[in-house]
Amino acid sequence: MNRNSATYTLLFTLAVCAICSVVVAGTFVALAERQRADAAVFRMLDILRLTGLAEADEQLEREEIFERFEAIRPRAVNMQTHRFDPEVDARLFDQRDASNDPTQSFQAPSNDAGVRRIPDFAIVYERLTDEGGLDQILIPIHGQGYGGQIFGFLSLESDLNTVRQIVFYEHQETPTLGGRINRTSWRKNWPGRRIFDDSGNVALRLIANAPPADEDPYVVDAVSRASVTTAGVQNMINFWLGPDAFEPFLLEYRKELATGGSRGTAGGL
Repeated sequence: MNRNSATYTLLFTLAVCAICSVVVAGTFVALAERQRADAAVFRMLDILRLTGLAEADEQLEREEIFERFEAIRPRAVNMQTHRFDPEVDARLFDQRDASNDPTQSFQAPSNDAGVRRIPDFAIVYERLTDEGGLDQILIPIHGQGYGGQIFGFLSLESDLNTVRQIVFYEHQETPTLGGRINRTSWRKNWPGRRIFDDSGNVALRLIANAPPADEDPYVVDAVSRASVTTAGVQNMINFWLGPDAFEPFLLEYRKELATGGSRGTAGGL
């Protein structure tokens, strides 16, 4: 073929474009997988900090993160039966991907949190005592904020009602306003608050200038001058700790723990 012809030039250009497209696509996929792996490690570090296995400002290498995470027990909760499912490998299951997959999730009832689908299985994280009992449990929560979806964990004491801490590992809130949900000055107000009232209903409310937990455990400080973010946090607490999500599971698990039942290692609940 004549290299000076228009046909040769066109075919050569198309070939170069095709090769570049393959290289770019391959690079994108490789980087996406690496970014997902890095995000999982950072989430593990958040869990370690939330459970007290790492200091708030402590920086750890990946190997140390994996080593300390051995003290955490991930468990899969069937969101329709509200029971632990030992057949699901909670360490490998991607709850977020499942929420976006119609074959691994179901439609959520109408709610103010902006949750559209509930995964068939949700992953909770337990930290155990030295004797093997439950020390605390981390409940995954997410919902719509001001700038987009907010993802985090709510840590509950072994009574499955008293808040130990809350953390948000991903959000797009304005740094000087809604972004304060990750500041220590705001998060320090959460320990000691209670989720459920004596009737088993979600009673925790975010209000301005909430009193200390020992005066009123059912209120916690709103995010000052960030009403939309405050509403978003309230809505996700209402939904994920409510009857359409984790409430039935937590109430039944509490009964099991109170009666000295098994720790769920054989499926429990």
